Amino acid sequence: MTRVGLLVPSVNTVVEPEFWSLVPTTATVHAARMRNSTCGVEDSLRMLAHAERAADELGSANIDILVFACTASSFVQGIDGEQQLRRQIETAANAPAVTTSGAVIESLHAIGAEHVSLYTPYPDELNHHETQFLEEHGFETVSAHGLGIEEAVQIAAVTSHTMLELIAAHPPPPQATAIFLSCTNLATLKVIRTIEHTYNLPVVSSNSATFFAVARRLKWPLPPPLGHISRTYSSKAFQ
Repeated sequence: MTRVGLLVPSVNTVVEPEFWSLVPTTATVHAARMRNSTCGVEDSLRMLAHAERAADELGSANIDILVFACTASSFVQGIDGEQQLRRQIETAANAPAVTTSGAVIESLHAIGAEHVSLYTPYPDELNHHETQFLEEHGFETVSAHGLGIEEAVQIAAVTSHTMLELIAAHPPPPQATAIFLSCTNLATLKVIRTIEHTYNLPVVSSNSATFFAVARRLKWPLPPPLGHISRTYSSKAFQ
């Protein structure tokens, strides 16, 4: 049985059930939580102080792969910060690791995206940092729109209809080559294919990208809810 370890923000109630809906029957998901409360740069940085402890705890369960399942805390310190975080938790858990922000970059490269329309539940402050992170990796953010949520626990209550309304109110501009839905506490799996069909663009979400990164490393086939990535990368791609 393959064991996937998730480092989860303490208020996050979405990433675990979405992961459980995707993993094969030969795998189990195990989580450790990192204290957080608000959607801001300072809180995102404070949460990083809990990462090493949580990674050590999951490592004691002999996990096969470790996932830092938070977008904001893995992009807030830029490229160098994301890479340092990944090395830190790999060492603490004694297991290979991925971060959500690193996984997002991997997914955007995989689908050939260059010009990204960004949709988030965040305030402008975090959207700005995320745009910078994407640009550091060579992606142009051609539009960025957020819901302005301040209390992180409230993100899980955002419905699929709300996200569809946000995108409809601010459609991706003609130069966009992909849509990115950011935040692991944002439920996205049920609407990825609907959005792709509506706007004729590939869609990456934090949770779809994170699962994609795990699946590539464990040589799992990709399930249909991941949308364009699933259709592009058949199970043969993981042999």
